[in-house]
Amino acid sequence: MVLDFLCSTCEDKKLEIMADFYCESCWQFYCGKCINMHRKLFTKHAPFERGDMKNWPVAQKVEDFLLKCDVHKEERLKMYCEEHSELCCTKCAFLNHKLCQKVTLLSDKVKGQSTDLQKLSVSIKTILEEIKKNQDNKEASIQYVQSSYDEQLYTIQETRQKINSALDTIEQKTLKEMKDTLTKLQASSKIAVDKCIRLRDELQQLRDAVQDISDKSKAELSFIATRKCKDKIQQSKTVLKENSLQTNVLITF
Repeated sequence: MVLDFLCSTCEDKKLEIMADFYCESCWQFYCGKCINMHRKLFTKHAPFERGDMKNWPVAQKVEDFLLKCDVHKEERLKMYCEEHSELCCTKCAFLNHKLCQKVTLLSDKVKGQSTDLQKLSVSIKTILEEIKKNQDNKEASIQYVQSSYDEQLYTIQETRQKINSALDTIEQKTLKEMKDTLTKLQASSKIAVDKCIRLRDELQQLRDAVQDISDKSKAELSFIATRKCKDKIQQSKTVLKENSLQTNVLITF
């Protein structure tokens, strides 16, 4: 809220220029430029400068601010209730104080009374300082709790990063162990598969050879074929016996 005076002449021209002089005779305010014309036209007038503002009237904005009802913003204060020690506008008086016996007009209330505005100003200054101190303490408390929050948030995030790092290490180690185990298991099975393939090929070749010489009188070849077939059959039985226990076994991680 700006509590100051505007030059009356400039204000008529829709200009907001701060007033530096007040003429009690004209009841008008003048800026530094307009006062020169005023002095030429009214040589006997003695306008007051800002150094003599005690002779200036109350600013309209100040008067409007003080007279405005705190409850009914559009109304002006006009009465005072002695029983409740409350300032009242006409609406307040009608709604809240119509049963009160001591509701008087402000113009009657102020007759014969004096107020120490200087003492009141000092009291306001003191309470303002206390409020400001309390506000500063609350703001410091807000900053402190924010700082504490930020510190704990950082600790949580840092701990989370450490946990993530540990989990990454566990994951990598576990995957490596699984991969190594898989490689070993597959290598072992691959050897057995390759052996089966080799034995099947060799047996197939021997069977074909036996069929070729079965109706030919080749005693030497027949003997050799017989010997090789028995040896290969024995090898196959040994392999089958070794793998018999694992025939229906499925390995699961």
